[in-house]
Amino acid sequence: MGIIATLWCPVNFLIDGYNLMHAVGWAPPGKSPGTLEPARKKLLDWLADAAPFKAGNTQFRVVFDAQNGPAPSVGRSHRGVLVQFAYKKTADDVIEELLEAETAPKKLVVVSNDTRLHDSATRSGAKGWGCTEFLDWLIARAKETPGNIRFDPPEKPDGPEETGDLLAVFSRPKPRR
Repeated sequence: MGIIATLWCPVNFLIDGYNLMHAVGWAPPGKSPGTLEPARKKLLDWLADAAPFKAGNTQFRVVFDAQNGPAPSVGRSHRGVLVQFAYKKTADDVIEELLEAETAPKKLVVVSNDTRLHDSATRSGAKGWGCTEFLDWLIARAKETPGNIRFDPPEKPDGPEETGDLLAVFSRPKPRR
């Protein structure tokens, strides 16, 4: 509970995009340009729908590798999630540059499974989380967010009649085929 409990103030997350995409299992095999765009969109939509982000006290900035990109691209917003492509660099290089330029590193969490980025975060005064820590934090915050439909507990039965009906249905053995 230590990490989860410590981040109740506004937080900025600097996320290694492809690293997180691999961690959640959304990275397509082969990395051809036609398969990466839908996977990136899925990740960005998911982050934009995250309870802490929607609550307005959290900012996500996602950096994707683009070493072989055809041209530099300006940062953009995807439903409020900041997106940046690391033209002629790795995402790690850009994240380290952003860490160096950060004026309030204590409010910054770098999300990646790369040791290099964790070390850079520590040196700058920021926190470094693995993708699993970030996912655990997101899930915990979603459960604690009032009105978050995806994590509301299921409704309880409305009295003894409904409970009896449910018990009768689930106590019968399955028919054999």
